[in-house]
Amino acid sequence: MELMSENNSLSFPAHKEIVRAQIERFHVYYIDYFQREETLRMVEYFFEKVYNVEGKQDWVRIAIEGFDKVKSMIKESTRDSMEELLELNYLTDRLDTMMAEILLKKGWNGEQISREYYDSLFSELGHEEDRKKQLFHVLKNMRQFYSLAHRPINSIILKPAKFMSKILGIYPLFATVEEGYHACLPVKSDIFESFYADVEKKEWNYLKERFPNISK
Repeated sequence: MELMSENNSLSFPAHKEIVRAQIERFHVYYIDYFQREETLRMVEYFFEKVYNVEGKQDWVRIAIEGFDKVKSMIKESTRDSMEELLELNYLTDRLDTMMAEILLKKGWNGEQISREYYDSLFSELGHEEDRKKQLFHVLKNMRQFYSLAHRPINSIILKPAKFMSKILGIYPLFATVEEGYHACLPVKSDIFESFYADVEKKEWNYLKERFPNISK
């Protein structure tokens, strides 16, 4: 699992710009949820935290080096959330890196790209099957984190798990999961289900706009 090198003068900025444009799209598509106090932390987590490239190299390194060694010690629901988060981050990073490479080949020099240009890069990259897989992981990730936050027993289990993660050296990974837990906690079930349905519909429609021949 590799990330674009921050030492390459324009590679990392290009990657950041791809992520910025993607987050901008999310803010447009889900503006209602970004404007509601109850859902703000949740959408910031799912649409900003997961896509943030700042500090991701250390986060992924810790995950790779430590998670396999300790996953058998973690409660199943927490472990599943961690695994899903890792898979989503890996796939998203790989696709964003490839889009950034196309952007650089087109002579990008650091300027902010438009939504239309981002969409054209998205289509040009292709990888329809990977995009379908990415959406599957996004939806599953949302469902798992909401479920994790609304099982009463997990509020008790998280404390010793947090302590253990620090001892085992995987706290940055656990902290990311814990943040998702707290982001979903205040959201009522009916609101979450409405949000989930919106994401499923709008993201699938976006894929169909980019790839007219795509099928579920």
